[in-house]
Amino acid sequence: METPLPTTSKLLTEEDFGFAKFWFYPNFLVGEFADGADVSKEDSIGPITSIKRVYGATIPFIYISNRKNSYSMDPMGYKEIVDMFPNLMGMAIVSENKYRRMIATLEKMFIKKPIGVFHELDEAFEWATQNIQQLDK
Repeated sequence: METPLPTTSKLLTEEDFGFAKFWFYPNFLVGEFADGADVSKEDSIGPITSIKRVYGATIPFIYISNRKNSYSMDPMGYKEIVDMFPNLMGMAIVSENKYRRMIATLEKMFIKKPIGVFHELDEAFEWATQNIQQLDK
């Protein structure tokens, strides 16, 4: 999993959990899961700990899910994880796959945060940057 990250923001850290890799920036986080991963709530402990360490409970951030691989995750567990972060300001979902983008539109029914769905990672970065900048106004 070597995703090119088209951004001018400074990379704070990157972490590889085997089943997923995460890139942390000042106000956004990019996650990419390994092909075929079956992610449980227990698997999420490592990434949750890292997110809390980097952003705490007050630094606003947007999560960018780069869905270039096929993986599975319990959707109810997913909502529980999202609810753990009051400073999560929105999500961007990136996929070239039409089916994965359709699933992303269903996620909007469960997650009460702004969600953008994109074909390209750079579009998601632009959307995330605009949304974070709106918070500063």
